[in-house]
Amino acid sequence: MKILNLYGSLNGQTEKVALEIEKAAVQAGHNVSTVNLKKEGVLFDLLNYDFTFIGSGVYTWLPGKSVQDWINRQLAYAREKNLILPGSPRIPGKFACVYCTYAGPHTGEAEAVPAIKYMGQLFDHLGITVADEWSVIGAFVPEKMQHFNISGRLGNIEGRPNADDLKQVREKTIGLLGSLQSA
Repeated sequence: MKILNLYGSLNGQTEKVALEIEKAAVQAGHNVSTVNLKKEGVLFDLLNYDFTFIGSGVYTWLPGKSVQDWINRQLAYAREKNLILPGSPRIPGKFACVYCTYAGPHTGEAEAVPAIKYMGQLFDHLGITVADEWSVIGAFVPEKMQHFNISGRLGNIEGRPNADDLKQVREKTIGLLGSLQSA
């Protein structure tokens, strides 16, 4: 499969997940292009890819600004090319996985859901099936926020995503891509 692996990472937590996705997909024999949207705001013809991963940290329930800005530019591109059709008919063989890293200090995983849904709408509007949605716990990095790593609803999340979290990402990546190949 030809895979586009997009992410926006402010403090490195989402980048850890994106790089794990890349390693797993390459190990499974796929062609992967990984792009940090914080550094590169390029546009893509998403229909040229069989599968797109997109991930971001969560900031007040939404993806980071670099990812939101990219989605807005990508949406304008899609409209300009008349790629968004009434009813958003599914395009066979085109899939996406939307994920985020989140700390959820106040309401837990519920803080991640709006960001995931926001990112998924771009693909859904294009007719690309959102095959999965993941939320991965990620500790706060900024020193002024680190107290949330031990006092939030999720308990002690220091050091997350950790090796076990990244192993789950690797396994989910391999399982998801494998399930679509055999379909």
